[in-house]
Amino acid sequence: MSEPARYPGRIRTDATNPFAHHTMRVRVPRILREVLLRNEDYEPEIGSAVEELAVALESNGELPALEGAAPGADAVRSALAARAGETWLGTDWFFAETYAYRQLVERTRFWRTARDPFLPNKQEEYASDAHAAAFDGALTGPAEKDERLAQLLAAGVFGNRIDLSFAASRAHGLEAAEDDLLVDDREATVRCFFDRTGPLHVIADNAGTELTLDLVLADFVVSELGVPVVLHLKEHPTFVSDATIADVRRFLGLTGETPRPGASGAARRCVARLAGEVTSGRVTLRAHPYWNGPESLWALPAELVAEFASARLVVLKGDANYRRAVGDAVWPADAAFADVTAYFPAPLLALRTLKSDPIVGLAPGRAAALEREDATWRVNGKRGVASLGGVT
Repeated sequence: MSEPARYPGRIRTDATNPFAHHTMRVRVPRILREVLLRNEDYEPEIGSAVEELAVALESNGELPALEGAAPGADAVRSALAARAGETWLGTDWFFAETYAYRQLVERTRFWRTARDPFLPNKQEEYASDAHAAAFDGALTGPAEKDERLAQLLAAGVFGNRIDLSFAASRAHGLEAAEDDLLVDDREATVRCFFDRTGPLHVIADNAGTELTLDLVLADFVVSELGVPVVLHLKEHPTFVSDATIADVRRFLGLTGETPRPGASGAARRCVARLAGEVTSGRVTLRAHPYWNGPESLWALPAELVAEFASARLVVLKGDANYRRAVGDAVWPADAAFADVTAYFPAPLLALRTLKSDPIVGLAPGRAAALEREDATWRVNGKRGVASLGGVT
């Protein structure tokens, strides 16, 4: 696969993109310090190492070396070498974000302890009344299978608002106005789903409410449609709430822990079915270091290209994965998502609420109208897209 024609190049962390610059200089250091506040029993050496990283981001320090040989280390070091001499506020944004979180897990000794530095955030989300209500609400819907699939895909869009790294997005909740969905390719996606063969692949984003809604989709596809599901997850914790295999197994009670308390009978039955589907292999949980790394989607490793080529549909969740699909670039907003992602070897449905500047697939003039209506429409998490591309 190769990058799309007329690729504009990646957003950078300098002053050329105020949102990316603010994210790396302010938001990410704040997240790093919150890790220490929520994990007060970390050893002093860990606290010092994490604080050092926060200060380096704020002060535009040079990108540090990566130590160790944990999964994906060679690929990250290769990407780092290509950016020799660059600084946190003078590099491409997608690399900077993914590398900052890689540095965090190294400094908190995740590879030695398997302790998720963001677990307190995730536990709080799972224990919330809002999560329980979202879970129950997702379990009911139309009797017609195509309508039910379309409903669950819409839930997947606005479930992406519940991002534990971004309070502005969470504040919008799951309820959406009619014009909040800027691109709606669900009808074509449903036709594509029923016309093709092979498994459904879901490239997950956030744990918590969003992942629960993704799992309800997976349960419906397996139990009602008889189609196997592959759920792609992160190799290590990142972006605060990004989902790992451990998050799924913990939620389903497959780690010896009790599944989320307070769920309704219908929710408990869904969890039990999903646990059985994971155990039987009808739902496969898969992690690959690529999903934690800085590469664009057209730079997929060969083994993932081969896997996706036989997919019925690939559902790409979330803002960061959307950025990966379009090369984290600011394209003309009316560029076609299908054209930009024509390199992908299967139908690709991006379900995402907007929390960064990249956006394609809008009708001509729509971006300008939105700019007049809401100056922060690209980054505040209110609006979403269900955009179909790839090879359909």
